[in-house]
Amino acid sequence: MISIRTFKWIYAGLWTSRVCFALLGTGYIHPDEHMQNGEVTSGDLMPYHTIRTWEWSAAVPVRSIVPAFATTGIPVWFAKFFSNTQGMHPMLIFRLERSAFLVVSGLIDYSFMSLVPMPGARRLGLLLLASSHVMNTFQVRPFSNSIEAVLVALSLLFLRKISSVKTLDKSYLLHLLAATFVTGIFTRPTFLIFGAPIAYQVALETFTYARTATRWLRLVVPPLFTAVGACTAFLVADTLYFRGALNDIVVTPFNFLMYNFAPQNLAEHGLHPRWLHLFVNLPMLFGPWVTWLAVRAIVDSATLFDETNDKSFEVYVLRPTIIQMIILSLTVLSVQPHQEPRFLVPLLLPVIVLIANTGRLAHVGKAFWVSCSLFNFVLAVLFGILHQGGVVPSLFHLHSVVTDTSLGMRTNIIYWKTYVPPLHFLGVSEQDVSTGLISFVDLAGASQHDFAASLSAGDYDRTFVVTPVAMRYTLPPAIADCMELNQSIFPHLDLDHISESMDTGVLDGLRLGVYTLSPNCVFV
Repeated sequence: MISIRTFKWIYAGLWTSRVCFALLGTGYIHPDEHMQNGEVTSGDLMPYHTIRTWEWSAAVPVRSIVPAFATTGIPVWFAKFFSNTQGMHPMLIFRLERSAFLVVSGLIDYSFMSLVPMPGARRLGLLLLASSHVMNTFQVRPFSNSIEAVLVALSLLFLRKISSVKTLDKSYLLHLLAATFVTGIFTRPTFLIFGAPIAYQVALETFTYARTATRWLRLVVPPLFTAVGACTAFLVADTLYFRGALNDIVVTPFNFLMYNFAPQNLAEHGLHPRWLHLFVNLPMLFGPWVTWLAVRAIVDSATLFDETNDKSFEVYVLRPTIIQMIILSLTVLSVQPHQEPRFLVPLLLPVIVLIANTGRLAHVGKAFWVSCSLFNFVLAVLFGILHQGGVVPSLFHLHSVVTDTSLGMRTNIIYWKTYVPPLHFLGVSEQDVSTGLISFVDLAGASQHDFAASLSAGDYDRTFVVTPVAMRYTLPPAIADCMELNQSIFPHLDLDHISESMDTGVLDGLRLGVYTLSPNCVFV
């Protein structure tokens, strides 16, 4: 068993690692980490040109503005207020967004400590949680899934507190849980899947506490009114945001569900086999060894539940609730053909709580901890630093070059073979874009022909091309020779073009280039 002193040093080191990944790691996991949050809030609060994706369509919005504004909008608003300037450096916005989610991620740690009462198991479980690459990547990025994971953790925490109160009035906890559930549903309607077993258990616990139907209704009806009030607040906020008036109510969770129930919509985002969550995404997120321990814990709980006389909260309430949550969420989410690993992020805390409370971590050897540490370190570096890691720094660099409007130069910026750049990190004004002083083109995975055509389009004083260095080597000499390297950004791992990167070599294959296009070249 690990000593308290050793635990404190290791846990402090893991938190230091989390801080570094949050504030310094520019890896780009998925466009949604920016497009579902910071790109929108910064576009509203700053005079910057940004991209608003289909999810924020005023006609049929599927995202509530409240979770986004509460997480990244408020820090940016405060920074803008105290700096007393219209705009701020994109790097500061980046750090503010990451800092907000870094702080919020601590709620998962706090919830875990309350859900595992045995000191030895708590210390080992907390180290397993804090060392997870999910905590160093997904949870410190502005994903809606990251917010959902925190709300699931808080809901389990409230369940713990509700079950532990035997003689005192527990209504305030029910009010907090009701507000948390509403927030979760408006953040991601999939929260209902994770929260349903918790709601069921709370209903049982409160009925046992009340003893009669009349007292039970007196206990649960007021929190239901709190839920209605919170729901009304979300509806009003979203309606005013998207409509400007309350004559056409916007219900974003309903729009979200309707969109995802349409097969043709899911096909646009990619269709996956329905076994992907269980056999690929779950082990990739939590590690094959943790997944195996979770399966063992579920099997043991199912076979030994009737034989135990332990009526503690951890065994009699929390364990079946978590097992129901895992099975229900995996089943329902696997029905949908579009499956991404981040959809399972809210299961991280429940899975590790389940393993820790069964005492299994006390019996694993050094091989388990070494293999888990290596697995999580590799994936944290992969997703937190390497994967599309040059996109955000390239925007910071271009900001320092392009925003010198005193030059009055008409500038064109082209991104090719990268993830969509979150333009609030470019920090150019909407006015400069609308007047044509600055133009931006995201070619994504366009062909060489379309890329060449875009180079000759328009009349600009200067053109910047941002693309992996490996992709430049694939271009015809007539084009490649006209691209002068302005800035090389390392590291940048392009998993969509592994063969091209390998052909280029390790160094050039892991670099993103910011090129200046020669004005003397003519592209046909």
